[in-house]
Amino acid sequence: MRVSRAWFACLLLLPTASCSGGSAPSGAAPQPTLPERSGPPAGMDESLRDAALELVEKREDALVAGDRDAFLATVDPDALTFAATQARWFDNMAQLPLTDVSYELGDESFMTQVAGAGDLQLPVDFTMRLEGFDERPVTQQMVWTFARDGEDALLADDRNVQVEARSGWTPAPWDLGHIEVRRSDGILGVFDEETVDHADYVMRDLADARAAVRARLPRWSGRFVTYGTSDTAVMDEMSAMSVDDTAAVAFPVLSRPRGPVAAYRFMVNPEVVSDVLSRDLVFRHELVHVAFGTSDDRSPTWLAEGIAEYVARTPFSVDERRRIASAQLVAARARTLEPTRRFYSRDPQLNYALSALVCDFLATTRGEDVLWDLVRTFDGARFSFWTETEDVVRRELGVSTRELSAQALAWARSA
Repeated sequence: MRVSRAWFACLLLLPTASCSGGSAPSGAAPQPTLPERSGPPAGMDESLRDAALELVEKREDALVAGDRDAFLATVDPDALTFAATQARWFDNMAQLPLTDVSYELGDESFMTQVAGAGDLQLPVDFTMRLEGFDERPVTQQMVWTFARDGEDALLADDRNVQVEARSGWTPAPWDLGHIEVRRSDGILGVFDEETVDHADYVMRDLADARAAVRARLPRWSGRFVTYGTSDTAVMDEMSAMSVDDTAAVAFPVLSRPRGPVAAYRFMVNPEVVSDVLSRDLVFRHELVHVAFGTSDDRSPTWLAEGIAEYVARTPFSVDERRRIASAQLVAARARTLEPTRRFYSRDPQLNYALSALVCDFLATTRGEDVLWDLVRTFDGARFSFWTETEDVVRRELGVSTRELSAQALAWARSA
């Protein structure tokens, strides 16, 4: 994380008239009288607390019961935009296989860092789990802004920039717009109004991609969630490359900020959703990342991406894969494979193609187990810097990654 240092400029004091006594100099303008505060500061009206906590319970009960009218009755009707988004959000939730739903009063210790708004603000933790897809419930930290309605409270907002930045919250498609959900045999696809026209074909291709990946990784459950929405803002934040160069992104969903992983999901660039020719390959690649989950977190980037791309290409014959690699790497020379995230910023096309070829070469000439064993070795290996991963490769395979790339290039070009 890049850290910037702020330098404070000294304020120059303007010359002032001096006084020898305690009274104001003759002719001085009288000081204005400040009006008395008519109520508590914004967001601090504690007299509304009991009513606000009661409203929290009402919203939980309504969401669990699927009572749309009761849920929306808790919303301030004067907050027109918020009321509309809450109606849309409830309709989105109704399409998801929700369980473990709750609203709880959150950690109040950081509320001094939150800009005041409305009559009262309270931290609220929203918890939910996608049944059959998430290993554990997922909790989102929120700040709710309440408005007084006589002796009662109404909700005026549930978003807060400070808490979202603090928790690292990443919005899901159901938080951003209207969604259309498709579910089939352990696959949950989330689409929107612009991508839903392709949903039936995408779900079929996802099933085919899963079968291809499970043939190589049979221990994987094959259950997953994917986003095929037209909003690419979240993808832009997640990807180390530009959105135009990013076909899809696999990502972990944490059970709570800095907590354990509840699920691995992936989102697809809307251009890929509508691309019949390329989406099969993209789906297989991303599903490998989903299947591995956190188990390849300590693998060098070339290995994690190389395995995913190798598995994605396995529906092609060995000779076809060698010819594809030879065409992609026609001018490439042997090099040390990139272990860090510079993989995505320094000639990523070359990095992907060369890593895929090296993994294909290893799997074809030494057997696929050499790849899985290497991932397990890295998961338990002790090293402090990514440069040390070269030593692990030499110990396990007897060669450096530069030597591996030379052997793989010669193998591809001899096809």
